[in-house]
Amino acid sequence: MPYPDYTQFSLYWMADELGYFEDEGLTVEVITADDVVAAIASDSADVGVDSAGTVIDAVNKGVDVEILSGHFCRQNFDFATQPDITDTAQLDGTDIVLAGTAGDPAEFERAIVLEEEGWGLEEVDVNLVYPGPDSAAWREFLIADRVTLIPFYDDDAAALEEYGANVPVTTIRNWPNDLHVVRADWAQDNPNTATRFLRAVMLAADYMLAPGLGEVPENKDAVLDVYEANDYEVDDLRASDSQWVLGGHFFCDNLYFDQAAYDGTIERQQLEPGEFSELVDLTALENAQALLGRDNTPPVEVDYP
Repeated sequence: MPYPDYTQFSLYWMADELGYFEDEGLTVEVITADDVVAAIASDSADVGVDSAGTVIDAVNKGVDVEILSGHFCRQNFDFATQPDITDTAQLDGTDIVLAGTAGDPAEFERAIVLEEEGWGLEEVDVNLVYPGPDSAAWREFLIADRVTLIPFYDDDAAALEEYGANVPVTTIRNWPNDLHVVRADWAQDNPNTATRFLRAVMLAADYMLAPGLGEVPENKDAVLDVYEANDYEVDDLRASDSQWVLGGHFFCDNLYFDQAAYDGTIERQQLEPGEFSELVDLTALENAQALLGRDNTPPVEVDYP
């Protein structure tokens, strides 16, 4: 995984803690890598998870990897502005953040969402700045009054609220967020391992979503106990009564990915298109889905936030 975010990548720790990997005859070690795709291509890891745009861009550029399945099938888009900014016109002539680094294809998706939510940037003259990949830097740029608008994540929310930032947009889209990536031909050479890994991850998603998508998770305390045992701060999560406290709004219990999801990512993130059949192998995904009585159905709409 690209960084040690216990909540975003909780499916793997939960699959391990609950014995799902062991039941599948697998021993899984979760590690981080600055460049997940490079780690997979160099045989430093077997399965990686990284943003859809990053993975698709890499395989289109000829990196010797392929897409195994989806990871998260939805994305939330939250934006904060300076406290006194309440409409797009006030952004004119200012610096804003849409991505941490230049060339991040997520920048294009965020611009689309802003346009759809009434904060289109085409009508104003803004300067894009890139504070670095860590969203904490984006947050500090806003708090220091160096920029007027940033995207942000859940762990930025408390500091932004204390600062008094305005939050004009908070929404979700049924767009693939992260993908599972493997070395080219790894899944063909290890079909049982690939299928069993994906099945265990799906079962972990079931446990975290129970009793069902959009309901307050019945296993919340048990999941947070695992987080806490691994030194993750959980007080705010324990106090939350949100149905999305464990991130269930991102989950698809079938790890959905298909040609439509691929094509949509290509279009929104302005990536070079490749040949789907050469870049994606869904055999293990479809096998794992079938073993659990599921199919590759696209995600349903959820009521967020």
